[in-house]
Amino acid sequence: MQQTICALATGTGGAVALVRLSGPEVCRILQELTKHAGVPDPRRQTLCSIYDGEEILDKALITYFQAPHSFTGEDVAEFALHASPYIKGRLLELLCERGAVMARRGEFSERAFLNGKMDLVEAEGLCDLIASCNKAAHKLAMDSLGGKLSERLAEIKRRLSELLAQIEVRLDDVDEEMTPLSDKFVQGEMNAVLGHIKALADTFSVGKYIKDGLKTAIVGAPNSGKSSLLNALVGFDRAIVSDQSGTTRDTVEEILEINGQKIILTDTAGIREHALDPAEKEGMRRSHRAMEAADLILFVLDSSRSLTLEEKELWRDIRRQNKRTVIVWNKKDLAAQQPPLEEQEKYPSAAVSCKTGDGLNALKTLITADVTEAQTADGLMISNLRHYQSLLRAQTELESALIRLQAQAGGEIYAEHLRGALRYLQDLIGEVTPDDVLGIIFSKFCMGK
Repeated sequence: MQQTICALATGTGGAVALVRLSGPEVCRILQELTKHAGVPDPRRQTLCSIYDGEEILDKALITYFQAPHSFTGEDVAEFALHASPYIKGRLLELLCERGAVMARRGEFSERAFLNGKMDLVEAEGLCDLIASCNKAAHKLAMDSLGGKLSERLAEIKRRLSELLAQIEVRLDDVDEEMTPLSDKFVQGEMNAVLGHIKALADTFSVGKYIKDGLKTAIVGAPNSGKSSLLNALVGFDRAIVSDQSGTTRDTVEEILEINGQKIILTDTAGIREHALDPAEKEGMRRSHRAMEAADLILFVLDSSRSLTLEEKELWRDIRRQNKRTVIVWNKKDLAAQQPPLEEQEKYPSAAVSCKTGDGLNALKTLITADVTEAQTADGLMISNLRHYQSLLRAQTELESALIRLQAQAGGEIYAEHLRGALRYLQDLIGEVTPDDVLGIIFSKFCMGK
């Protein structure tokens, strides 16, 4: 018999706390705690006294959800009570004294998944929704939680299943009563499914930084205006700015939202050939490390003067990294035109004035430009590494099936690769996911969810 679980579902702070209870003993525990013979009407908040022995612990709003019409699919009760640490702790003690046990991380969501209230993609979307801290991440999470991503994956899986069924039924047709499938038809169906999988997998490169944040390194020579750019983008004086070159000795990080996206902005120490002291040398080493870890590089140049040999060498280093880069021509208010830069036409650029703010909006648009370009035709993106890995494995199996088909290896051979691709899609949605994998997934959820 499934145990009844309980947990605090809200964090610290605030005036109201929510305690959640789920399982077969919910009704009995409610009756004992409230000293009522019955339970509240389902799906309606009821003001009830919660008793600790003969004394009232608190007056709480209790909402009862009758199975299967609840988040977990079981009987569920939610207590909205005063957020006193004593009241919260004592209520959980009372629940456990009456047979409930403290829930593991994500156990409520895990039960919802196991009881068919949501698939695994939707459950992970719920976890991402709770963690979302910007508009773009919120949309990704809602697409997962709301079932849009699941519907897209189900359609891919359906098309692959239908193709495999047509192949397998002919493999079993020993009397050859059925019309054979042409290689052209099978290849066309494989390519169609493969195209949908690749299109979705390709969105991960951008989806991951929508979810986790776009790591953006501001690099350049000393006194080019990197710290001024950081301050202008975040809207306050986060980094020290001075006319003296080499002011920034360490990386300075700030998280902000630009056009609804999370940006992790890192101001780095100016890079030049000869450091003045060990501290500046260490700062430059950290600058290179930040540049290597970045998803996007903002290469800042002082447009009011000619390029130095150090800047030209740094520009060659940046190009060798083959990362998304935006050239930022700073001090626009002091320069009529920019000095020439090798291969600059291959990279997006913005002329800005950190002093006046001119050009900053154009720069922000360039920083977030990749998001709209990476979306699939239906606007869906993936940001979960597990989803990405499952799609890549399914993609590999389909590519192997195509190779076997073109080599005339026979239906038995390429059908096995199609089955492998289908298993990875089923694993992604949660139809065949092992229990130990489920434990890892749901352990990432917050307590009480």
